[in-house]
Amino acid sequence: MLRFDDAEKLLELGVHDLIEAGPPRGDLRLQIAWSARARMKAGTEVHGVYQAARAAEDALFRREVTLRHRLIVRGWEVVISGRVDGLTEVDGQWIVEEVKSSTAPGPRLVGRVAGDFPAWSRQVQLYMWFLAAQGRIAQGRLIVISVLDQTQVSIPVEADPDIAAWALRQLDYTLLQHEQTLAWQHQRRTGPLPFAWPTFRPGQEELAARVEAELYRGHHSLLLAPTGYGKTAAVLFAALRVATALGKRVFYATARNTQAKMAEDSLRAMAARGLPIRAVTLRAREKVCLNEVVSCRPEACRFAADFHDKVRDHDLVAALWSEGGVPGVDAVVDKGEQFTVCPFALGLDLADNADVIIGDYNYVFDPAVRLTAFFERPEDWIVIVDEAHQLPDRARGYGSPELRLGLLEQAADLLNDHPESASLRPFTDLLDEVAELLRAGISTIPADARDGEIGESLAEGLDKAILLRLAAAAEGMALEWALRNSVSAVFPTGTPDLWLEAARALLRLRSAVERAGPETVVIWRRGGPAAPTGPQRSLFGRLPAGPADPVAGMALCCRDPSRLLAPLMGSLFATVMMSATLEPPDFYAAMAAIPEARLAVLRSPSPFDPARRKVLVVPSISTEFRHRDRDRSATARLIHEALSAVPGNAAVFFPSFAYLESIRPLLKGTSRPLLVQDRGLDEAGRERLLATMRQGEGHALLAVLGGVFSEGVDLPGSALLAAIIVGPALPAATLERRLLEAWFEERYQQGTRYAWQVPGMGRVLQAAGRVIRTETDRGAIVLLCRRFVQPELASFFPADWNPERTTSPGLALAGFWGP
Repeated sequence: MLRFDDAEKLLELGVHDLIEAGPPRGDLRLQIAWSARARMKAGTEVHGVYQAARAAEDALFRREVTLRHRLIVRGWEVVISGRVDGLTEVDGQWIVEEVKSSTAPGPRLVGRVAGDFPAWSRQVQLYMWFLAAQGRIAQGRLIVISVLDQTQVSIPVEADPDIAAWALRQLDYTLLQHEQTLAWQHQRRTGPLPFAWPTFRPGQEELAARVEAELYRGHHSLLLAPTGYGKTAAVLFAALRVATALGKRVFYATARNTQAKMAEDSLRAMAARGLPIRAVTLRAREKVCLNEVVSCRPEACRFAADFHDKVRDHDLVAALWSEGGVPGVDAVVDKGEQFTVCPFALGLDLADNADVIIGDYNYVFDPAVRLTAFFERPEDWIVIVDEAHQLPDRARGYGSPELRLGLLEQAADLLNDHPESASLRPFTDLLDEVAELLRAGISTIPADARDGEIGESLAEGLDKAILLRLAAAAEGMALEWALRNSVSAVFPTGTPDLWLEAARALLRLRSAVERAGPETVVIWRRGGPAAPTGPQRSLFGRLPAGPADPVAGMALCCRDPSRLLAPLMGSLFATVMMSATLEPPDFYAAMAAIPEARLAVLRSPSPFDPARRKVLVVPSISTEFRHRDRDRSATARLIHEALSAVPGNAAVFFPSFAYLESIRPLLKGTSRPLLVQDRGLDEAGRERLLATMRQGEGHALLAVLGGVFSEGVDLPGSALLAAIIVGPALPAATLERRLLEAWFEERYQQGTRYAWQVPGMGRVLQAAGRVIRTETDRGAIVLLCRRFVQPELASFFPADWNPERTTSPGLALAGFWGP
């Protein structure tokens, strides 16, 4: 790791750092299913065995010899250090040996030369340079050992007469980048830091001050503030004040793209008022990919070919920063199209030196895709979690990977049909063996199991030793698979790499199992009646007919994400987790693994006049599943009655698409035009519906609770006058939910409340929050279902709601918006 001492103008770095210090060149790198941990483990084992053998045969052999080299670059003292794997003397001449491991089989290593391993050879040349500076002339050689069959090859490495000039270029680039960073940080510290808007909303300034104080203390804050409060602008203002003063960076974590847009708007407003800022929004690779298929290999994607060279030659990072400092996703995609570079990778380049990164929760909290910056220095980050009530379920998902039989069989079938199927046999055999593990688990599901699935403890439901062995095998084959694809793609261009997908799913499963504790159970799924119900073939055989059911396979169910989140939460400098629905806070603090000593709970009352909000509870119908058909007509009549009393836009929120679709035909007689959130609505369709609603022309939007229209969208004024909520959105009674209930009851004695009521009523309150977004708004919330009068659900209502019971919402709303 690079270590800068700015006061002393001293840079300390390792040999590996120096090799990687210059600007990246060429194509995007190969994607392989090969973890850093596995590389380190395999390399350590290989090193140890080789060094022990060399020491036994050569009395002069020394292992792990530390070498240092000092020089002056750009007025900085630079100290480069490294440890030589082996150093010995033959006939008065020093011999440098560098040991490397490879997953390539022995035949692939025989005949290789130093130029085939440029980074490894450069490492040897640097050690030879260090020794030459001490007056000791040395020879070098690479010892490359296959971890598959233990083949060893010794490759001579010649000294490079230009090594000093190369090192100076690398260091000059590194120091120039650091000096530019220091200059930018100085500009930020001495520049203005204005609030996003000319004036604060009521309560915003006080909120910002409270958040700032907790951030300075390094606390994790749960911020409970109603929708429409202006949390985004206030919290960003506080976080940037602390980050600028302490040299930290800010990540604004969102669950939806609409929330990212709000953060972007606030930052652009601050930049327009003079704030020096560099902020970038990261969007998922699949969302911004310009290629026909997501395949980040130069031979399969022209946007990956020569990526680094094109970014450097056109200075695309500086060009995007020069456009206001807050380039949106569209601006990055436009640059990608213009210069034929990958927008996702370009966004990551921007993120490397951004002050603020806006992106999905995954980039912080998911160990499988977390940004490198969070792995390396989490203490440098302030993380703002928007709509933080969604984090527990999202984080549980990170610890709940799945592996489906259909994926394994499809990949194996394609490999068997490949013209080179004989040479691909080891990869096919691995897929078959993993599939056999799944079939063995599926065979344990009783014939009468509910929904064809069972849940068991990890100890009872999974042979961990077999899983670890198969994952290790996949990892051992990963580099060989990548090398094959670099020469000629196994799967045709334009199709997904199913072997790589299967290997990654297996490795993610392995990682989750190794982290898991008693909170995690394994679920086996049989799927539909056509799926196998017992052992139906021997290892490497084929199913007699048809593919497995799409859901057949296994999944982990992480019931409590605190074990997964604890290491990160303990290392981050501070966080702000904000939402209108973080009740009860002890539940969210426990799920996020926030230690009591670092927890701050900040509550902000609604700044809006409660007289401008009318809340009605209509208990005359039931939305319980068993009563829905019985009360279907009465429910539609009440919705129609409420809509008729609203003089402008309204939204009707349902617990599910199925319920929405059952009521929709009965609403066709309404006098106002209907807008409908259909299943599979894409982002463009969502924007069209929102644009129509913002015109305030008297539409009725039919949408689902917990969906894109019930959370994270802003519809002020005439865009939304009323929200009609059809029942509490309690989760479906799935096996996972029942397992959650059992865990929460055992661990917290709150099984029903935490598993069902907290998420269900959270969705209700989020939808209700779409109404009343500014102090001049006047709006109504209509709750249809007898369960809303039950004390355990009514206890979730905000203190300033003052709900009224009625059986006639039309009459109760008459005159509320004026004559």
